[in-house]
Amino acid sequence: MADTAFRKKAAPVKPESEVLPGGKETTRGAEAEVEVPYLDYENEHNHPHSVDYFKLGDTWEDPDGGFYKEVGVIEDYIQSRIKSGEINNNVGAVKAELEKLEKLNNLDSEERTVVKIGVLAAYLQFLMKTDKVKSKYERSMKRKYANQ
Repeated sequence: MADTAFRKKAAPVKPESEVLPGGKETTRGAEAEVEVPYLDYENEHNHPHSVDYFKLGDTWEDPDGGFYKEVGVIEDYIQSRIKSGEINNNVGAVKAELEKLEKLNNLDSEERTVVKIGVLAAYLQFLMKTDKVKSKYERSMKRKYANQ
């Protein structure tokens, strides 16, 4: 007998992702999950980002024990910072800003959400009031020197 080897036909393998030049991969089948800009977060998820960040759940709007006012203050502050160009309009940048504010107020090790969100909202309210005072002062100084 002759020494011959028989090969079986292998089934073609379909790759789950295709490798593009530069080592980047494309996805097939499922669409890649795209993160919405921060200013559109509330429209997309039906609640502000702060609710998810602080894990407030569904009762955050409850008038008896919810965090409606505090979440409003935090959202107003973050949105004003985004609109002024001080932070980027993405969830990652906002999360980093909130973490920075927590550390600044010595809240990074605080486990009680009630304390954390209360202190942070009070601090941000203070910052917004001082920003208004500064802007009023600057406007009055511009008018004063413009009239001279």
